[in-house]
Amino acid sequence: METLDKWNFWHQKIDVGFKRDQYLFRLEKFLKMPEIIALTGVRRSGKSTLILQLIEKLISSGVNPENTLYVNFEEPNFGGSLTVDLLGRIFDAYLEFYNPQGKIYLFLDEVQLVEGWERFVASLYDRKVNVKIFVTGSSSKLLKGEISSLLSGRYLSEIIYPLSFEEFLDFKKIKYKPLIKKPALYNAFREYLEFGGFPRSVTEDDDYGRKMILVEYFNSILEKDIILRHKIKNTRDIRELINFTFANISGQISSYRLEKDFKISSQNVRRYFEYFDEAFLLQFTSFFAYSVKRQIYNPPKVFAIDTGLRNAVSFKFSDDIGKLLENIVYIELLRRRQDIFYWQNDKTEIDFVVRRGLKISMIINVCYSLNDKAMEREIASLEHGLEEFKEVEAVLVYWEGKPIKHKSIKFVNILDFLLNNIV
Repeated sequence: METLDKWNFWHQKIDVGFKRDQYLFRLEKFLKMPEIIALTGVRRSGKSTLILQLIEKLISSGVNPENTLYVNFEEPNFGGSLTVDLLGRIFDAYLEFYNPQGKIYLFLDEVQLVEGWERFVASLYDRKVNVKIFVTGSSSKLLKGEISSLLSGRYLSEIIYPLSFEEFLDFKKIKYKPLIKKPALYNAFREYLEFGGFPRSVTEDDDYGRKMILVEYFNSILEKDIILRHKIKNTRDIRELINFTFANISGQISSYRLEKDFKISSQNVRRYFEYFDEAFLLQFTSFFAYSVKRQIYNPPKVFAIDTGLRNAVSFKFSDDIGKLLENIVYIELLRRRQDIFYWQNDKTEIDFVVRRGLKISMIINVCYSLNDKAMEREIASLEHGLEEFKEVEAVLVYWEGKPIKHKSIKFVNILDFLLNNIV
């Protein structure tokens, strides 16, 4: 109880940081639903802070602080092997000490560290105990496999991403008006592109300090969520692979090609990619085809979860702005819960194919500058895409340059895409 006391609101106020209203709005809606709520996302993306903000909101709405229980399983005092038995003892101690009346709000943070946690929460849910349960984890497999089967129909999930550009501006207290693009706004976007959207990095003013924070995040994710979690002995291979992949974001990546270049078996490459994806370090998108066999035959495109994290590790920025811009657009589409693919044929490549239901609704290309050569290339590419995908919206997202009027293609400035929900 002494350990729990320092994490909870029972006898103290806790600084919960900057409010992420878009997520909080959705989490508040979840409060009214009986299902277990699972928050997943890359380490340090703000899951724990959101949980504390939700608890504060509950208390401000009249919930007794003693009816809330937050357990952080990265707390050193819990130590050793974390088991479902420990989880049960923690909950029983809380009930004995406070004897809360009415609904209990239970928050289990980094719950994947507890072996068998899913049996505990499923039991509470099935016995219809008056408890609303939230769990968080830094692994996309938190609710997959056997766990998914056990909790099937009992949970809803939400992925927490690093800050969007709109949230970045709010964190930095930079005001903007819709459709007005001042130089200061582009300057802020360049900063966002270089240093990314991890909340702690955004609040750090010193560039060197930011880089060190991001390098530490990268090492922590690699060590805790990949190497230790999967008991990997050959750490050299996995480090070489992630460094190469970070340097080649927004491009197709083939396990067979990497087998030749790095002498790592294609089977191991694919396994490591699964680990990177599971830890949210990398995100992969597939080639679009109506044939599953053709989808699998083509290599996926790879993206970093955060451009700042990638830049801190790969030591590149200026030469890669086009790749970084595409990465920003991809992660933003994920935030908007779009179903995304890429597509190409002998004539052209489409950066993003957006599917809604069974139909393709939009094709998107991304470029840095609308100079004559780039403009001609991107228009031709999208026109070829329109020949393949009938009756879809074609969009070209760009940073600088003057767009032209085109009967079939919509030109969207990157700031309008990120801030004004155009597209």
